[in-house]
Amino acid sequence: SMSAFLPPKRAARVQSDWESHGFSTTSLKSQSTSLTTRTNDDVHLSISLDPLTQAFLDTPQMQRLRGLSQLGVASYVYINATHTRFEHSLGVAHLAEKLLSSISLKQPQLKITQKDIILTKLAGLTHDLGHGPFSHIYDGELRKQLEFRRKRKGLEDSGLGPNMEEFQEKYKGWAHEDASLDMLDALLAHHGLKAHSDPEKYDEPLVQIGDGIDRLKFGVIDLNGDITPENLITTRDIIYVKECINGAPLNDGEEWIGRKDKEYLYDVISNRHSGLDVDKMDYYARDQKRTLSVGQVEFILIEESFVARGRCSRPGKCFE
Repeated sequence: SMSAFLPPKRAARVQSDWESHGFSTTSLKSQSTSLTTRTNDDVHLSISLDPLTQAFLDTPQMQRLRGLSQLGVASYVYINATHTRFEHSLGVAHLAEKLLSSISLKQPQLKITQKDIILTKLAGLTHDLGHGPFSHIYDGELRKQLEFRRKRKGLEDSGLGPNMEEFQEKYKGWAHEDASLDMLDALLAHHGLKAHSDPEKYDEPLVQIGDGIDRLKFGVIDLNGDITPENLITTRDIIYVKECINGAPLNDGEEWIGRKDKEYLYDVISNRHSGLDVDKMDYYARDQKRTLSVGQVEFILIEESFVARGRCSRPGKCFE
């Protein structure tokens, strides 16, 4: 059951809905590739949703994005600009999968696995989890309000901690990406899972912390409908997703942890070199289509992409 996370009546209803769609609340192993489904989209026409992506979608953290306008109040000027962060996130996930699938076919020597592709897809799906209302304006306004609350009530009564330096350090430069990392943890907790804190266990399956999905059956399903041990989701995989969202190593680190041997994967969601990534490809096309009624992804950017060696154009953004 999901009673660890929801009131009893709500948990029973969610479990019934979950099982009616072929899911098990304790296992993903019973799912086969036939459970991969699709949704229609006015930019990409059709988007594939594999079972793991569906599990991420069926959470309060992802569904929350349905209520967040992509362009804030722009719909008061462009009446059709009512699209949401949810639509955009699905679009980014779709393009991430398409881009890496194309590269893996053209450059098999890179040894991009299906797990690499699906994890990058999930990074695209969850990259905007931490967004608030009114798009990026929220980031600066939240910091401003936190500072106002601290001054008015005092640090002790504000719930922000007793130490001034700790407060300033925590919220200095805060952005929605920081909230996205926390929301990803909450998403996993919704399924009864969390990442290991011990580096020695980074390559082990996730920690089971409650009812939900069995950690030993939470992973990428292969063509036979199975989840092999190497395709189970590990803490290293979750760190990789977070690093993609963050656009840099976590905690101001100087080296990648998730996919250190495939550094080029990090530029799919957030391109540190040219700035052209699948996030921008989607919102350029989507925003243009909803405001001006024309707009599409130039698929040559997907189909003709490849990985090449070169000098880092922005040394401050490159990590070992």
